[in-house]
Amino acid sequence: MTRIVAHRGFAGVTPENTVGAVRAAADRADRVELDVVACADGTPVVFHDTHLGSAGGSRGITDGSGAVADLSPDAVTAAEVLDSGECVPTLDRLLAETDTPLNVELKRPVAAPGPRGALPTADRDAARERWQSLVDRVLDCLDDRDILLSSFYEGALAAVRRRDGAAALAPICTDLGTGHDLAARYDAGTIHPSLSAVQDTDPMSTDRTLNVWTIRTWHEAREAIRAGADGLIADYPGLVRWLEA
Repeated sequence: MTRIVAHRGFAGVTPENTVGAVRAAADRADRVELDVVACADGTPVVFHDTHLGSAGGSRGITDGSGAVADLSPDAVTAAEVLDSGECVPTLDRLLAETDTPLNVELKRPVAAPGPRGALPTADRDAARERWQSLVDRVLDCLDDRDILLSSFYEGALAAVRRRDGAAALAPICTDLGTGHDLAARYDAGTIHPSLSAVQDTDPMSTDRTLNVWTIRTWHEAREAIRAGADGLIADYPGLVRWLEA
């Protein structure tokens, strides 16, 4: 049975990364994925873009403005998402008000996150230090539920592994070779490759779980499964309905 991970709480049908989205997705997915970034004082908040408004290449999905990294937690969590009545939550609040298994993507610390992907050995310590404060704050507030931590950034993976040798990790990648390298380096049992990464290869045989992103249509779901996906990180529920026969 293919596992379904609700991307930002099934962002195609809910106000993404909100408590309401997680609750709505809970009975339609095996796990709910969400993005965590740091606001000015380091508090982890559940949000994707760099800005609350449309500046800086962001999508303008809230009624707030300003760069999240420059704002207080109160300013960030007052922002309403897409006129939905749902506001941007802190990670603490979301954990307290939901109980489903989660995939927490470590998206952005207060400082610039650095380059994605695998790093030269000489750069790894500095990258880990860049991420350590946010990672420590995230780990401090995690509860006992089933939680998978993922990131595009080696510094984030290294910071998790330095703090917790047993935490479930998943490197996110657009190249399967990079994903496998990082999974081996940080003892990650899961890899999150893009759909294009698995489309460009023969069906994968691996002892690690492959959750493929971001799946938006039933035929993308079919392609990912044919390429060896164990799970689909999907914007919509029900995408595998047409494949069950």
